[in-house]
Amino acid sequence: MSNDWRTDLADAVARGLAQDGPDAVGESLRSAVDALADHPDAEVAPWCPPVPILGVVACASGSLGVLLRTDGRVTVHLAAGEGALHEQVRSAVEDGVLVAAGAPPEDVPTRDLLRRAGITAPAWFSGSGFTEDDLLRACGFLLTAPR
Repeated sequence: MSNDWRTDLADAVARGLAQDGPDAVGESLRSAVDALADHPDAEVAPWCPPVPILGVVACASGSLGVLLRTDGRVTVHLAAGEGALHEQVRSAVEDGVLVAAGAPPEDVPTRDLLRRAGITAPAWFSGSGFTEDDLLRACGFLLTAPR
């Protein structure tokens, strides 16, 4: 073994090709790449849906919406009721808005889980009329939207 992992990897691939052929080596390399994608420090590209998606939850101030825009940006919207929230969001986007359907996640999603799904949860500040759990649940609704 050398002191350079790249050289060792190239040697291992060459041995694998000679012993087991390209299919076996390709399968092993794909598994290794998949493992890298699951690494906690792996970069995750933002999810950029084809149409804006809105996750809505009830909160102390009425209805809280988290809007995922087509460029991957996430914005927070708060209104007295769900109808007013939808009206507010419709005026903020030019494209149609897909309201995230499906059941909300059973557990409050963590910021890390959302990040790994390509969704950056916005910052939360106390006194904003909703809890951080409300915010994360609204973001969690985005996970239920079709990809």
